[in-house]
Amino acid sequence: MLNGVLALPADHAIQDLELLNPFNPKEALDDKLSILDIKACDQAGRQFNVEMQLVARRHYEKRILYYWARLHQAQLREGQDYLQIQPTISISFLDHVRFPHVRDYHLHFRLLERTRYFPFAADLELHVLELPKFTKAAEELSSDLDVWLYFLRHAEKIDPEALPAALNQPLVRRACEELKMLTQSDLERERYEARRKAQLDYDTDIKVARLEGREEGAQQGLAKGQQIGRVQTYERLLHQPTTPTEQLAQASVEDLSRRADELQALLARQNP
Repeated sequence: MLNGVLALPADHAIQDLELLNPFNPKEALDDKLSILDIKACDQAGRQFNVEMQLVARRHYEKRILYYWARLHQAQLREGQDYLQIQPTISISFLDHVRFPHVRDYHLHFRLLERTRYFPFAADLELHVLELPKFTKAAEELSSDLDVWLYFLRHAEKIDPEALPAALNQPLVRRACEELKMLTQSDLERERYEARRKAQLDYDTDIKVARLEGREEGAQQGLAKGQQIGRVQTYERLLHQPTTPTEQLAQASVEDLSRRADELQALLARQNP
């Protein structure tokens, strides 16, 4: 999504992001503590402050500049020089219109000379994306940024099983899955995580077994491991003490499956 906002050439695109502590540290006891929605650093050292603003704030511009300044100046450590400083980029997704006098939904601000319009430095960059101005239909999406803005505007109504053609791509499908998990109940979220863990365990175990030439034995061990996972998951959902894995491993696959089915039935009765 950030690459879509920045529209960088391929050789300067973000390849990897490290999520950083969102708390900007106070330098003195009476400093104001600033908390960013998302603070990240890419492989080139560029810093990103990404904000999701649902409510219009009266002093939005001053607030964003303050957060940008705190994040930018915090780059230098003792013994470093100014050449170590990398650009700091602020990106704000607004669910309201802050600049009604222009029709553009993506506004890009930089520090420019007043009459010649050349930049003072490349280190200051502010992007504002006003979602209410983005009114494209699914069939009109023509860029990566369009796709993500459409997703942000319509995610709650999107059917992951019937994505529009422009949205039917791996990263958007993954975002739909994450959103689905976040909006589920606690019980549904536990089940989702259990299924995802089981699939990861399965994929990993099969890969290791093939590498070691023990696929048949691994399949048997995996069957027991899956049933152990079912038992422990349902115990947690029922707020029962979790039986140690070592103890469950002594039971047969059939006994574990039977125990998991009993717990599942009990959970269904408690949550009709």
